[in-house]
Amino acid sequence: MIGFILNIPYTIFGLVVAMVSVPVQIKFRATPYAFVLKVKKFWWTVGSTKSIRAITIGHVVMLGPKLEDNDLEHELTHVEQCQKIPLIFPLLYFIELLLKGYKNNKYEIEAYQRAGNIYAGR
Repeated sequence: MIGFILNIPYTIFGLVVAMVSVPVQIKFRATPYAFVLKVKKFWWTVGSTKSIRAITIGHVVMLGPKLEDNDLEHELTHVEQCQKIPLIFPLLYFIELLLKGYKNNKYEIEAYQRAGNIYAGR
């Protein structure tokens, strides 16, 4: 619960992003604590992010229209990571992304392994 509380600023930001992404369904999960929203479109994405199927910001999971098997489980792993490392997880994720790229990001590797899906990027 403490991780959820400490991540409230990120969760609020995630809810704002979800609202501008035109949600069509909203649910709350208790394990891990997460708002899960199906959205119409990630219209605000640019460049290589245009192909995203789902995204997590704080304790908010947004599922786009191109969802594939196990994407929800993948994103819930990111919620758990955020809960385990409150306040600084987004910074650590971004540093890992800059240093190693998406495919070799240790947080993504863990999420893909736990969800049982694979990275299908180029």
